Amino acid sequence: MSGGLFDDPWFDVSDSLPPRRGGIKKKTIDPNGSLAVESSFPPSTPATTSQTQPPTSGSSIDTRKSDFSIAHGEPPRTTTEPPPICTVSEVNGLIGRVLQMQLPPLIRVRGEISNFNIYSKGHAFFKLKDHHAELPCMMWRNDLEKLRFRPADGLAVIAEGTVKLYEAQGRIQLYVNAMIPQGAGELELAFRQLCDKLRAEGLFDTARKRPVPAVPQHIVVITSPTGDVFHDVVTTAYRRFPNVHIMLFPVQVQGAPAARDIVRAIDIVNAQAANIGMVDVILLVRGGGSLEDLWAFNEESVARAIVRSTIPIVTGIGHEPDITIADLVADLRGPTPTGVAAMVIPEQAVLHRRVTTLLDLMTQNMAILCRDGRNTITLRQAAITDAFRRMLRAAVRSTDFAGRQIAAIEPRHAIAQGWRRLDHAADRLCRQTRERLRLAGDRLAHSTIHLQHYSPHHRRAELNILLTGLQTQLTGALQNYHKINAHRLLDLEKQLELAGPMQVLQRGFTITTDAREAVVKNAAQVQPGETIHTRTASGAIHSVVSEIYNASSPQKTDL
Repeated sequence: MSGGLFDDPWFDVSDSLPPRRGGIKKKTIDPNGSLAVESSFPPSTPATTSQTQPPTSGSSIDTRKSDFSIAHGEPPRTTTEPPPICTVSEVNGLIGRVLQMQLPPLIRVRGEISNFNIYSKGHAFFKLKDHHAELPCMMWRNDLEKLRFRPADGLAVIAEGTVKLYEAQGRIQLYVNAMIPQGAGELELAFRQLCDKLRAEGLFDTARKRPVPAVPQHIVVITSPTGDVFHDVVTTAYRRFPNVHIMLFPVQVQGAPAARDIVRAIDIVNAQAANIGMVDVILLVRGGGSLEDLWAFNEESVARAIVRSTIPIVTGIGHEPDITIADLVADLRGPTPTGVAAMVIPEQAVLHRRVTTLLDLMTQNMAILCRDGRNTITLRQAAITDAFRRMLRAAVRSTDFAGRQIAAIEPRHAIAQGWRRLDHAADRLCRQTRERLRLAGDRLAHSTIHLQHYSPHHRRAELNILLTGLQTQLTGALQNYHKINAHRLLDLEKQLELAGPMQVLQRGFTITTDAREAVVKNAAQVQPGETIHTRTASGAIHSVVSEIYNASSPQKTDL
């Protein structure tokens, strides 16, 4: 790193180790990049030489009387005695004290956050990195809660804190107590720019994505052949649906060639799907890792390969908080590789129960619809029969009434009027019958269409045969009705002709009326000398009554 990156000078720890002789020197680099050496701790008086024995096990080291007194600015001792034996804890403690003496209490570091994690107690552990190095960091919960933003991977920040040694693990880390954001880092910026580009092209739209089969039979898993990811996916899949067929396409999922391998795998699976068998879905999975470890799934080439795939692709990359561009363009995203297997592959037992429930429900619905259809047809048939009977009764009443009227009036007019009424009644009967048949046919057709998706084929055929029979019966009944009424009308006409006065006259009878044109039915109705009129079949006779004979007593009445 070069000067000018920070507002204050920064310290190079590797250059700040104490010299062999003299006081401890501190190297600093000013913002202009020039190197300045200054003495921050003057040398102390050489210690008095003394013979010391190597410490036994469990004994402590007196650093004031050993070669380690260099940490306090003392010159090295020239002696032939072997160096003292130290424990790991003592060495780590000595390193911690050296760091505490050589570095200022506070230091500010600029870098990009990576592997940011907050553990159960609320403390955060992460790394600050640049292009050449990385520095482990931690932040206590109280300091983390004071921040006005949420640190995340890829965010460039300036962190202020103290560099210390974590003696339990011998790890140097920066204990951060304050942090200010400096915008997104290089990887984060690239991620956001590619997201904006693909979103503008509509590659994130839900309408573009392909539907995932509900019960896939053939699945291709694209992942690393090493590790537990593929084993977890296979175990979960076979536990949920033992009949599923899973194939592995091994690729690298981390490093420079990973993106090229993933693109090649997707293209080959799509091209060779016909040869390797019907592929229902592709699972693109990988275990957890840092942003750098998952970067292959943020490459544009991988996103384009997922989009042009004709086979649905489901991703399960990293852990649930990890989101990659491959997740955004995929047809479906799972939280983890195991979660993807649970999302895509249904449980066989649950599926069987669901199918059984649907079959039972469909059977019940079909039974209800068939029963309702039978009831509807029965009601329609009864309504048509009642209507037909009512019309027949009305026609009979009308015919009887017409016959009575014909008997009371002149034969020809009565016959013509009877025919007209009969024609009108027949026309009205036909119209009403056709209208009722049409309405009944419409209702029956509607019921047939409604039941068409649920009723068995043989039941539909039976209903059609029944409807045809009803129509045939109704047509025959109408024809019989017309024939019966026609015959009856002819009989009435013949009876009317036989009973008419003209027919009586043809047989030699006459009709006699008096001067008032009243029919003479009894001899007592006329008196001698009265003019009477006699009507015969061929004409009329006008005569004057001269004598009257009584049928009961043959006495003659003279004028």
